[in-house]
Amino acid sequence: MEIIFILLLGVLWGLMLGIIPTAGPSTALLTSFAFIPYFYNDPYLAVIFYTSCVAACATGDTWSSILLGIPGSSSSAATVLDGYPLAKQGKATYALSAAFTSSTLNGLFWGGLVFLFMPVYSKLLLVFGIPELLALNLLAFACVIFLTRNKILLGFVGLAIGLVLGYIGIDENNAPRLTFGWTYLQDGINVMIMAAGLFAMPELFDMAIGKNKLQKIQGNFSQVKQGIRATLKNWFISFKGGAIGAIVGALPGIHGVVADWLAYAQTKASHKDEKFGDGNIKGVIGPEGANNSVCAASFVPTVVFGIPGTPFAAIILTIFYLLNFNLGSVELQSDTKFYQNLAIGFLGGTVLVGIFCLLLARPITYILKLPTRLYAFIITILIFWSCYQVSHTYNDILILIFCAVVGLLSKMLSINRPAMLLGFILFDKIESLTYQTVGLYNVSMLAERPIFIGLILLIFLAIYYGIRYINNNK
Repeated sequence: MEIIFILLLGVLWGLMLGIIPTAGPSTALLTSFAFIPYFYNDPYLAVIFYTSCVAACATGDTWSSILLGIPGSSSSAATVLDGYPLAKQGKATYALSAAFTSSTLNGLFWGGLVFLFMPVYSKLLLVFGIPELLALNLLAFACVIFLTRNKILLGFVGLAIGLVLGYIGIDENNAPRLTFGWTYLQDGINVMIMAAGLFAMPELFDMAIGKNKLQKIQGNFSQVKQGIRATLKNWFISFKGGAIGAIVGALPGIHGVVADWLAYAQTKASHKDEKFGDGNIKGVIGPEGANNSVCAASFVPTVVFGIPGTPFAAIILTIFYLLNFNLGSVELQSDTKFYQNLAIGFLGGTVLVGIFCLLLARPITYILKLPTRLYAFIITILIFWSCYQVSHTYNDILILIFCAVVGLLSKMLSINRPAMLLGFILFDKIESLTYQTVGLYNVSMLAERPIFIGLILLIFLAIYYGIRYINNNK
């Protein structure tokens, strides 16, 4: 009974924080540091609590992505592209139930495989070296640029702006870059603040002035059934999204947002005769398939190597260290109780939050009956509060305002904001992997790496087909 109680608490905490726009697993974990002392007597219960919290957030962050057009976290931004238009058409419950079904089923399937075979992943992951990780990140760049149909130049502009903003901070020699003497910027711009400014604030501004209104509300239970059926009908799209999430999440150093956009890009590429971005349910099912699976798989590099694969995994690493679980150590690999509780927390949390979300899909949709100005104000306060948690100083708010201005201007000028966010998030990894690749490998050595060559070919194919797709749809 104690395990079930802890599991339920973790799910409720993760779901409550996951619903808050832009919060995501990182904020849920950061705000739960105060709970750590309660688990000192039995740290294995903490494993269940925190992993179930992550599972709940991974599913719960879909709420604001679909209902408000605001990514619940950076790794659910792709869902906005088709989920939010569906909500504006009065099909919010339909989109939500399809998303929850896709996310839950993939979380269970891929999560089960992840935790069942985790002890053997340490050998499989050695196949991917530094050059391969660099190529995979560049592949994500190539895919996201072409998400804005007929506006490839604005895709490059968005990516370039994101890379410049990601450049802010300090370099490998501890020299400041674009900080303008502001000490706060030496740590760079926080990804949560960046996502909030780019996606949340422009939508909230439109709500506040009455520009962004849903046309009609249909919260009947038939939409829940239609959403479930849509996912089951398009099970292969969901499965491929889950597979992409599982592969990307298992690779150390790759951000979860990569899986989200790769899954969306793959879904579009597989249905070239269909229109996306205006409310195609397949554009929800694909990336949501990657949502939970990438979270499950990200535990692999975190636990096996002690290398966080995603931002929330870095926080998990810290929490478990405080609870005397030394992730990446040889001793932990033989701790079967730890692995069992890890699986119970994630898989149990995935089932519970999936049930909760499907049951609540209809009533929560009625939130949209409230005047847009009212919940725009409430959500703005919550976003300011979430962003203030980064350093607990007014600097967080100032940077949020700056990012909001960038987001508003980008929306007005139709600059590709997803490309901007991806460029911002991956800049550090791209820079680090590039230095390592150049320093450790020459051309002949890279030519002898078949996986690296294969990924480079995929990049060129993505660019070629992206340009061809745009030219054919002019």
